[in-house]
Amino acid sequence: MSPVLQVGGTGRWAIHQRLRAALPAAASGGLLVLAYPTADIGGLAFIALVPLLLAIRSEPPARAFWWGIVAGLVFYLGSISWVTRTMTSYGGLSVASSMVVLVALALYLALYVGLFCFGVSALAGAAWWINLLATSALWVGLEYLRSYALTGFPWALLGYTQYRNVMLLPIASVAGVYGLSFLVILVNIGVAQLTSMSGGRVRTILLAGLVALLLVWSPTLLSPPSAPAGPEEEIGIALVQGNIDQASKWNPAMQAATIELYRRLSLEAATNAPALIVWPETAAPFFFRYEPALRGRVLDIAAETGSYLLVGSPDVERVSVGPGGDRYFNSAFLISPNRELLGKYDKIHMVPFGEYVPLKSILFFVHKLAYGIGDFEPGRTHTVFHLPRGRFGVTICYEVIFPDQVRRYVKDGADFLVNITNDAWFGRSAAPGQHLAMAALRAAENRRYLIRAANTGISAIIDPTGRIVKASEIFVPAVVSGRIQLRRGETFYTRYGDLFAWLCVAFVISVFVAERGWSGARFSSEPARVSQRRAR
Repeated sequence: MSPVLQVGGTGRWAIHQRLRAALPAAASGGLLVLAYPTADIGGLAFIALVPLLLAIRSEPPARAFWWGIVAGLVFYLGSISWVTRTMTSYGGLSVASSMVVLVALALYLALYVGLFCFGVSALAGAAWWINLLATSALWVGLEYLRSYALTGFPWALLGYTQYRNVMLLPIASVAGVYGLSFLVILVNIGVAQLTSMSGGRVRTILLAGLVALLLVWSPTLLSPPSAPAGPEEEIGIALVQGNIDQASKWNPAMQAATIELYRRLSLEAATNAPALIVWPETAAPFFFRYEPALRGRVLDIAAETGSYLLVGSPDVERVSVGPGGDRYFNSAFLISPNRELLGKYDKIHMVPFGEYVPLKSILFFVHKLAYGIGDFEPGRTHTVFHLPRGRFGVTICYEVIFPDQVRRYVKDGADFLVNITNDAWFGRSAAPGQHLAMAALRAAENRRYLIRAANTGISAIIDPTGRIVKASEIFVPAVVSGRIQLRRGETFYTRYGDLFAWLCVAFVISVFVAERGWSGARFSSEPARVSQRRAR
């Protein structure tokens, strides 16, 4: 046989052998894109990674890592492609520069998929049930790391594909979105394992799957349903969606017209006598405390409607001396029907390279590359606002994708949750739907109503099970009205937070230590011994 045809030799056949995983890896990335909005075929998530897992099962860890990069790159290039529109339309970058930003971000996120595939290959010699549980836990551990590393970017976690799955959403009240991620990846790995198992083992794993389903459908044992605060504890709310174009939003000549539009929509909302009317993030496009004429018009609107009014607006703390200068905040103000300013919340978790530049002393040049980057400072307090009936916590835009921040409001006594956002940046992309999906999980995790006012949509009322009760269309002025129950009590997730994710991390570490020790016996480029692994 010529060297060209020898497996492991040089030549075209060897190249073909090495690239044979490229197509299934890319296919997995593409299928995952379809599992999220806008295609929103959540069921695909349960098999999307099977082609990748089958392709790497005979690959050494180093090579499996790179096929994971391929799958991750395809997935993130598809799922966060809206980044380019934001950068070109509002960041002043050229199309070429925005593509560089997108590819760089997608490559960073793909690293986590690569690390997952490395771990799958490294644990391939373990007993099937250890492999199944440990690799599923590894996926969760990597998602958890991504949620906090470099300020955190927990966008498009695997569990969010199930935001419309009412049968599975109760898992979130115990294990958070990470519990859903665990279940989805567990099914993917289980399906991949079934293709190489004997009949007896197939029956065993199917039985184990049945037991897992019973556990999945019994989360109420750990997290009993939250109860309404009382038979009378139901309030009316209204969400106002102004649909203000981002290009003209900050034009001083448009401020009066913007406030008048919100006045008209708020008076329309007031016909149902809501206790609370909510405007979106930065709906009042001026420094609320330092523009008395415009502020007075907003206070008048609260009086005209007879409702409490929550308004998104920037704020500034004037600093007359010191090197820091004035301090700017992205804020929400609560106004009473008596024109009183009752309190404010300053956004705590800001968007990196959108509202501030991290490591500014090192990345000082970023402001020169793109305009439109804010210079905001983080708030310091998780404010819980009080109404005559009901208490609520506010997240502003991006903050709603961080589960731990939202649950803090419930622990501090919030009866319902509010999210205000301006998703105009995203245009008609997948991002508004993806953002809404994450908000739905926050409601399910804490079993609280979550109401969401978005400048251009999607404004929505989400019930304590995570079900989207009402939602607006995007890029139209709208009012979304309804009644919500005030809820009491804590779910298991509210009380203990990301305990499940931490348990996954601990389990993965213990399995790696037990199976491989610290020597890294198979962490090399040697071909995997498939026959030995299947025999165990």
